[in-house]
Amino acid sequence: MGAVLAVAIFITLALLYFPYTIDDAYISLRYARNAAAGLGFVFDEAVPPVEGYTNFLWILCEVPFFAFGLPGEVLTYVKVLGIVWGLGTVAAAFLLGRAAYGGGGGGLAALFVAVTGNFAFWAVAGLETAQYLCLALGATYLSLRVDRGVVVAVAAGLAWALAAAARPEGCALAAAVLAYGLIAGGPGRARYLLAAAAFGVVYGAYFWWRAEYFEALLPNTYYARGGFFWPALAARLRGLAPFAAYVAPAVVLAAVLGWRRRNRDAGFIWVAAAASLALAFAARREWMPGFRYELPFVAFLWVAAGGAFDWLRRRLFGLPAAVALAVTLAYLFLPGVPLYGERPYTEGLNRAHVALGRWLREAAPPGSSLAAWDMGALPYYSEFPRIYDINPEGLLARETTRDGYRPEYFLAEEPTFFVLYSSRADGLQAPPGHWTWSYYRAPGFASLYRYLFTFTMREGYNLRVYLRRDVSLSAAAVAAGEVQARDSRAGENSFAGTVLRER
Repeated sequence: MGAVLAVAIFITLALLYFPYTIDDAYISLRYARNAAAGLGFVFDEAVPPVEGYTNFLWILCEVPFFAFGLPGEVLTYVKVLGIVWGLGTVAAAFLLGRAAYGGGGGGLAALFVAVTGNFAFWAVAGLETAQYLCLALGATYLSLRVDRGVVVAVAAGLAWALAAAARPEGCALAAAVLAYGLIAGGPGRARYLLAAAAFGVVYGAYFWWRAEYFEALLPNTYYARGGFFWPALAARLRGLAPFAAYVAPAVVLAAVLGWRRRNRDAGFIWVAAAASLALAFAARREWMPGFRYELPFVAFLWVAAGGAFDWLRRRLFGLPAAVALAVTLAYLFLPGVPLYGERPYTEGLNRAHVALGRWLREAAPPGSSLAAWDMGALPYYSEFPRIYDINPEGLLARETTRDGYRPEYFLAEEPTFFVLYSSRADGLQAPPGHWTWSYYRAPGFASLYRYLFTFTMREGYNLRVYLRRDVSLSAAAVAAGEVQARDSRAGENSFAGTVLRER
């Protein structure tokens, strides 16, 4: 009953959050479209491949949507795919909880995951979160079932390889879980070595391919955002204070009551939860809503909490048990409430980035190039063969991650269009020292580029569009762009968030 209710709740929440899309989802879509067109896993067809993503398996799943030329907006199919993976997450939580704590624990684990709106929110946002959660939970379930035979052990290794292809941190999580299985002993202990071997063969082949293809051992995103810095860690910890307060009761419940139901299989869940929490800090910062990086930890914690709550439910009986469950579910749902208010972000994205990208595709001469800092919807809809990522992080610019940030390099390339940030819709303004001043104040920028118009995503977040002076556009095309820019400013809708969005 709990599993059926969990499925119904998850689908309902996913439909409520369905309009939300994160800009970074379009990065994956651009890679998938180029792969489907036979160009390879490239963001730009005009330059050597750059691994500006960490979700290879997700991109691979998106390729058929382009290859088969399905009607309508590809993003809709991607969201539906996310819901499917989300349902897989709910099912995997059920199986894992049932294996460790019995049927009651499995139903509660599925229910706890489903009612936490963050999971449904990120299932439809356009990224690989639900896919990774499903594979991580599923691989952990198979890992504690390797005593059932060689086939299960090989399946566990393959599942971990898929999880690692969905997110690189799956490698570390696989190592932690399989090492625990080997150390904890029990029937079929040696089969964990077989699972590790299966993982090593499959993921090793993938790793060798991507290292050769991208000419780098690690994704470019690691060089842009990886590493350990005390200020960044301190900022992350401060930002996680609300999250810590939210999960603290579940940690206490799972640790105190769960101690009575401790067993070898439950140890898999706790090891996976601890490893997932540590891996959440692999990124130096987090700007996206809904604690996306922490959700793997939450999923495993909720499974453990489900087992602990099942022990409590069996001793309360009747009305007290029902009241305790209702209060718990309401508490778990709390962080999902403000996420419903994030939809204006996507509305602004559509008014500014999507609209501007489509205008560029229609108005620009063939072979045009674009320099911008938002690498999602704007490059995707423009369909330009050459995009310059002028964000100082350089997620999609090896020039930046390898040689350091050099605005003069991008200026020397003379892109056809420049899109620069301004906090004012009617003029030029940015925080002191902001990287955009490197371009606004650069010698020769004003003589090389002319201002066209400004699109507004929201109050304080504007995209100023510049065109190289030796490039001509028709008067009708410029007029159409001005109308769309004016519409974006008229429809701006502020929402709670930072004035200057950071990727």
